Amino acid sequence: MRRIPIALVVPAAAVLVTVAATAQQEAPSAPATVKGVMVTMTVPASDVIFDAASEPPKDHQQWVAVRTSALMLAESGKLLMTGERVKDGTTWMEMARALVDQAEATLKAAEARNGDALSKAGDDVYLTCETCHARYMDK
Repeated sequence: MRRIPIALVVPAAAVLVTVAATAQQEAPSAPATVKGVMVTMTVPASDVIFDAASEPPKDHQQWVAVRTSALMLAESGKLLMTGERVKDGTTWMEMARALVDQAEATLKAAEARNGDALSKAGDDVYLTCETCHARYMDK
């Protein structure tokens, strides 16, 4: 068995400690806002779902895009239920939970490659988005 010289171990350990400390310092100071979650995750994911709900995917790649978007939409709904993003403990949470549930229904439709189920799921997502926006979105 070969031994590593101590002269190499100490500098390597020092580099690891420095990298770990730097990574902690560079972490974002604040979590994403509601608008940040919407712009980066919810809207792009829902746009793909809405398009696919009106015209079902024709090939494997399009179904994968819907599946990926459904996963992203579910995660965005979960983020909307955490931290300072929560607007109130009742209706906001119910709508965010509905978004997650509908994203999961979209995921099941995509995995089954079921255009009818995808169309219904897309309609349900749209209705939840519109209802939430009517209540919470600044005009």
